[in-house]
Amino acid sequence: MGLAADFSLPRRLDCRKLESRLVSQDLLRSALFFAGLFTLLSWELAAPHHSPQAPRLRRWAANLGLAAINGLVVTALCAACYAIAAAGGLPWRIGPLELLGPPLWVRLPAEIVLLDLLVYGLHRAYHSTPWLWRFHQVHHSDLDLDVTSASRFHLGEVLISAGGKFGAVMMLGISPLGLVVFETVMLLAAQFQHSNIRVMPRIERLLWWSFVPPAMHRVHHHPNRTDLDSNFGTLLVCWDRLFDTLRRRDPDVALFGLPEIEPRRALRFGALLAMPFRRPSTAVRTPTR
Repeated sequence: MGLAADFSLPRRLDCRKLESRLVSQDLLRSALFFAGLFTLLSWELAAPHHSPQAPRLRRWAANLGLAAINGLVVTALCAACYAIAAAGGLPWRIGPLELLGPPLWVRLPAEIVLLDLLVYGLHRAYHSTPWLWRFHQVHHSDLDLDVTSASRFHLGEVLISAGGKFGAVMMLGISPLGLVVFETVMLLAAQFQHSNIRVMPRIERLLWWSFVPPAMHRVHHHPNRTDLDSNFGTLLVCWDRLFDTLRRRDPDVALFGLPEIEPRRALRFGALLAMPFRRPSTAVRTPTR
């Protein structure tokens, strides 16, 4: 009970506590981001799954440029939410998880599972809804797949997803601790599943039944539409198995990008920002594998 209380968000926070929490979360998020990035980049350079499919430095500059913009905006959003909470403007104490008040060891895993299901549903919506796909195509237009691809999201998608999560947090009564833990785990999971690494076969077989491995997400980034509209899971594989969206492919195949996006546009930072607002190119590349 005491532990749960320590991590709950009171109706009002004083300015010092607010500033302390914001700084702590920003430092934690930044430290984990760079730790995951440099660890997996080193692994990719030492033992990659496949050779580079596009100029590395140009891809990295574009992908990490998007990460920088998104990081600044997310930080500002967190600050705004905490400021509103400090003034008593956020009804955190509504929703079944808050009203039922389960112990932390039950509540925290339940919140992570529910948020992962939400992200699975959002991911499917981005693929099936044309105006949402306009933003999500920025992610799939990457000509290769590595740890930096986990940061390649348009700001519009980041804001839309944040709105969806915020609504779920309010309706379900997700605790601030649950949201922070989930976002932290999701960050590291996304970096891992996008990384250009080989995983030991025995471990990979286990991951196909538990947590999303790189080989599974590699299928999702194949240009073939059937593959593209499969393997939507972010953390847990069970959702793809439950909703029949799981798909396997030859593990040695490395083909990425979108046929309707010109390769030169996929490498330019400005073109990525403008991509949702432009018509797709008429020059269509046909996947060969």
